[in-house]
Amino acid sequence: MARVAVVTLGCPKNAVDSEGLAGLLSTGGHEVTSDTATAEVVVVNTCGFIEPARRETVEEVLDLADLKDSSGLAGLVLAGCLVARSASELAEALPEVDAFVDFAAYPRIAEIVADAAGGELSSKIHGDPGTRFDPAWWDATIAASPRLRFGRAPWAYVKIAEGCNRGCTFCSIPLMRGRLRSRAPEVIEAEVRGLVAQGVSELSLVSQDSVMWGRDSGDGDLLGLLGRLESIEGLRRLRLMYLHPQGVTDRLIDRMAASDVIVSYFDLSLQHVAPEVLRSMGRWGSAGRFTRMIERIRAQDPLAGVRSTFILGFPGETEAHAAQVEAFVAETDLDWIGAFTYSPEDGTRSVHLPDRVAEAVARARTERVASAAEVTMERRARSLVGHRLEVLAESFDRAGGTWVGRSHREAPEIDGEVRFTGATGVSVGDLVEVRITGNLGADLEGVWTGAAPGAPPEGASAFPVPSTLG
Repeated sequence: MARVAVVTLGCPKNAVDSEGLAGLLSTGGHEVTSDTATAEVVVVNTCGFIEPARRETVEEVLDLADLKDSSGLAGLVLAGCLVARSASELAEALPEVDAFVDFAAYPRIAEIVADAAGGELSSKIHGDPGTRFDPAWWDATIAASPRLRFGRAPWAYVKIAEGCNRGCTFCSIPLMRGRLRSRAPEVIEAEVRGLVAQGVSELSLVSQDSVMWGRDSGDGDLLGLLGRLESIEGLRRLRLMYLHPQGVTDRLIDRMAASDVIVSYFDLSLQHVAPEVLRSMGRWGSAGRFTRMIERIRAQDPLAGVRSTFILGFPGETEAHAAQVEAFVAETDLDWIGAFTYSPEDGTRSVHLPDRVAEAVARARTERVASAAEVTMERRARSLVGHRLEVLAESFDRAGGTWVGRSHREAPEIDGEVRFTGATGVSVGDLVEVRITGNLGADLEGVWTGAAPGAPPEGASAFPVPSTLG
């Protein structure tokens, strides 16, 4: 069998898939590593959401292809959303790639990789490109091959559903992932219990549309799932990701604010604030509705973390519409803000809309909103000076003599960090109290208060990682 490196591009949902693929590869007899330089085969889990993500994939593939000359790489394999969407075009454009593996062929990934390592592949495209990702067969496939976690982070992602029913006119996710299909609550619970038993302190629930969990399956709703999970002994933090604002009800806000386990973090995909643009996007809302929602959140918890993203340059957007977004971002105390330029995606309804915005104009609008966002995020961080926050210790920076971690307001890999000093007897995975003393941009700095750190549940092993993952 081969030494295989798995490379993940794109979102946290892809990260979960990569860990599942790594588990299948390991169970199939392969040695899984994070080191591409020493691998015999590299598997790249791609993102196909927007054009910049596709460009990143091509650049990554070309860089990895150089390893065939420099380190004797035997096989380069592509999987993921971009393969599901464009396998034939990729096969023609990227002769450096040995195999393209669609979702339907994931159960055979170990076999395909073995053939790639031995130069025995009979075809380039495997599976049935265009097949939608199905969580039911995925759960069945990995039941005997538990996901292989990468790294030693005291947190993990848990996917609760696949696909989306919203029908946003700009979004290509349904083209690759299909309609909403919720994972069964007992399957999710079993995965959470297993991760907590490994010493994981924080779990982030991910999907394309988390507020819709259970609506398709009759298994209840998100509030019921949260109640089931937050009662698991040893789970310290439960974070919700990807919340469509239309589903962020007063009941959900109140439930999150009242919980000792569910963190006050609201990942709101607002996308725009002008009603005319939102309607054209197939979205709900307005600046007034969003402002009232955020005020409701802040009334329940003034320290709640609120993140959002905005798309500029959508067809039909005027300078006045863009100015509304800029004003909203400048005036609303959001903790984290992402600004993106509209990307026309083949197969989506928005590509046929009139009044396209010139690319240079769209980029300029994005840059203005991004500049306003930097000021807002720094202002929000500065307002937290003097407060005491519970921080999850993730790593120690020996050069700087500081611990690095995250409070409730920073999602892993996406938002910023909290650096703190003065801590003694702290271990990775502990939850400690930190008094915020300053900020560096949107990031926070603080000092350990001396409060006793939290610890993993009794009997849990602290972040076991296979030696091959280093």
